[in-house]
Amino acid sequence: MALDDIDHVFFVMLENRSFDHMLGYLSLDETPHPLAVDGLKSQPAWRDSFANVGDGTPCAVNRLAPRRKQAIDDPPHNKATIAVQIDTAPAGPGPVKMGGFVQSYIDSRTKAVDPKTGKPRPRPKPKRPGDVMGYYDGEGVPAFDFLARNYCVCDRWFTPLPLGTQANRLMAMAGESAIVDNRGIGNFPDQELVYSWLDNKVPWRVYTWGGFVPFFTIMKRYRGRIAGSILKDGEFRRYSRFARHWQDLSKPFPSVTFIEPEYSDGPGFRANDDHPPTGVAGGQALIADIYNILISNPARWAKTLLIITYDEHGGFFDHVPPLAIKATAGGEPFVTTGPRVPALLVSPHVAMGQVFSEPLDHTSFLQMLCDRFAPGSSYSQPVSERQKSLGRIANALKPPRSDQAQPIKLAEPEAFGIATHEWISGRRPRLRAPATPNGVALDRAVRDLLHEYPELTRHPDTGEMTAYVATVAPPTLENADHIE
Repeated sequence: MALDDIDHVFFVMLENRSFDHMLGYLSLDETPHPLAVDGLKSQPAWRDSFANVGDGTPCAVNRLAPRRKQAIDDPPHNKATIAVQIDTAPAGPGPVKMGGFVQSYIDSRTKAVDPKTGKPRPRPKPKRPGDVMGYYDGEGVPAFDFLARNYCVCDRWFTPLPLGTQANRLMAMAGESAIVDNRGIGNFPDQELVYSWLDNKVPWRVYTWGGFVPFFTIMKRYRGRIAGSILKDGEFRRYSRFARHWQDLSKPFPSVTFIEPEYSDGPGFRANDDHPPTGVAGGQALIADIYNILISNPARWAKTLLIITYDEHGGFFDHVPPLAIKATAGGEPFVTTGPRVPALLVSPHVAMGQVFSEPLDHTSFLQMLCDRFAPGSSYSQPVSERQKSLGRIANALKPPRSDQAQPIKLAEPEAFGIATHEWISGRRPRLRAPATPNGVALDRAVRDLLHEYPELTRHPDTGEMTAYVATVAPPTLENADHIE
């Protein structure tokens, strides 16, 4: 089996974009050399049928110009708004679902309710409600365009739950979620993550881009290990060291590696995770850099699989209904997955321009780790139960190719190396974590980390965290200017 030839698995999870929004253009007639993905269609009848209605006006899919300011005021993506998005009929005739993206975007502003008080707190209607029906093409996502044509697109990868960031990241890293809604301070569950599972199997590592912390610093269970890693060069390391570690054949490299961006919902200053209103340019530059580093060591690259996906769809339109897979999260039952998200398999063990259409979700990654590093065993009962309705990543892999991997060369590296650093477009530079549940949780995690481990304040890798805590007041949900 081709999976047996994979010695190094890399997992990169970005934020809040749907498949049609980022990769749907690959099937358009006007796309040069289109691929056979289940994406967008050029025919007016198809576009009219899937048009979403907002305040009585149909809005069809539309191209987002890559050189326009990329900041999009963050669309809604919590339990209630996702239900509207996936269960509302579009303009039709034809589909009976996936028609509520525009209206939910409008309502999330004009009918907003304060999560603390339950009282109305309306905001102005989005300036461009049709942005949630927008898509980028190869000019807007050049790194993805290169990888799609040279490697494998998964056009049936779904978020496991019709929920937001935290629940779906838990599904990706634990196979189950003890929560439904995003949590802020002090009440995030201490679930056991894949890190603990890997401890008993193979070496692993996390590289974090920028000067701040990995996402699950919000979980107390792993906070001490993260602090110890920073101090003693353990599993959690800075991305700035990744290239040197990968290229050094005199030292072993871990079997499983997670690479995390700097989060728009965090306290950093150079977000490149694609979470609106951060634009997609920084994420494209990050992905290009990861890939170019990987191919710089041909010996290791020959046995490598890079998986790129997104935690959830972020409120952006996708035309494919979720899978009918039942699950329980936070004690609540769910009867479907969430919408599709972009997913790419990058490896010498896939074909050029390959399209893999077996149904997958984030737990498929955990199953793949089990298939490779603990064959014949079960990752967990919840993961095994979901796999009855899903395909296998291993089925996409093939005998190794003999061609030499070519680097990604961004046409405008100076433009694609800079993310948008504003929380609300045109309002202010984002010099603090945003007042969202994720922002509040990550901000508190940074403060708690430095408080519990004061020796970190003197470490060269934590200078930005120390300066941030010393100068920036913590955000609170009470004064939030944004509601997920």
